[in-house]
Amino acid sequence: MRIILYLPYNTAPRGQWIVRRNADLVGQFATREEAVQHARRLFTGIRAQPGLDAEIKIEDENGHWHVDDARDEATMSG
Repeated sequence: MRIILYLPYNTAPRGQWIVRRNADLVGQFATREEAVQHARRLFTGIRAQPGLDAEIKIEDENGHWHVDDARDEATMSG
């Protein structure tokens, strides 16, 4: 089963950076860096479970979605 973690871009100067697991909200953070760190921790935990795979998609300021390189980092460290 594939789980996608989404980090939408936050345009509000004081808004929260959110992390979604598929459609469910799983975290709100003061900074983008905190949201990315949380998503990477979730990614590692999800991939450690048999039969599960994960991907992190991060939206940039132009509305384009990019796959995070956490998969490559996990592969190199594991």
